[in-house]
Amino acid sequence: MSMLASLTAAREPGQGITPRRILLAWSTQVRVINALVLRETKTRYGNYKIGFLWALIEPLVGVSVFVAIFANLRNDSPGGMPLVPFMLVGFICYGLFRDPWSCMQGAISNSRNLLTFPQVTTFDVILARGILEVLVTFFVLGFLLYMAYLAGFEVRCERPLGVLLVCLLLCILGLGMGFLFASLEPLIPSIKQFGTQVLGRPLYFGSGLFFSADSLPAPIREYLLYNPVLHMIELVRGEFFHEFETAYGSWFYASMWSFTTLAVGLLTHQAVHKRAIVKK
Repeated sequence: MSMLASLTAAREPGQGITPRRILLAWSTQVRVINALVLRETKTRYGNYKIGFLWALIEPLVGVSVFVAIFANLRNDSPGGMPLVPFMLVGFICYGLFRDPWSCMQGAISNSRNLLTFPQVTTFDVILARGILEVLVTFFVLGFLLYMAYLAGFEVRCERPLGVLLVCLLLCILGLGMGFLFASLEPLIPSIKQFGTQVLGRPLYFGSGLFFSADSLPAPIREYLLYNPVLHMIELVRGEFFHEFETAYGSWFYASMWSFTTLAVGLLTHQAVHKRAIVKK
């Protein structure tokens, strides 16, 4: 959408869209988004003493709390998987969905000064936040799994390509939710609280971060399996751990939700972005 705007703005009367103009528009798009990602990085992590460490501390604290609880409540490993890697994979992969969605929501409202530049669009400022969160979460996942390995825990990825594919589905779902909520937030400010309180907390506790689907009673499991994130967490653990094969994670269901949500988010953004800019 932003590249299309660049093409339209760059086209002179009587001239069509040529391959050269497409490359020029693409190059401009990439430079703008790269600059916005760098700006977000400096704003988010460069203005505080703790900086980037918070991205590592937050999931580490959450994992430590649940590991301590489960280690005292039960002696066996969930589904035969090592407890610490089990929790790390669940919590951090969930962040690939939650963090882009959460941080993209206020992109338009917080970037109105940038939108005065003709090269910068609402699409750019929203996407830049999502890209930053995805990159940071991938780094955190790799770093903490490596730390767990150095600490003596068994960390062995059975099918790396499968893990990557599920992570991409989680990212796509998070970006779709991010575009949807970021586009609507300037028009409906309360939608942010709706996402955090009404959707966020149930998803956090119902997405399999600290349990596997086969450990649940059948009536509860049947209800929770409507949640696509639970399918993705089941799938990523099935791809990561050789001890675990999920009987409930569906690639089709997860993919359908991810790509449909992204399409809805982009279509919503295209429909309301002009109204979102002028809304005070």
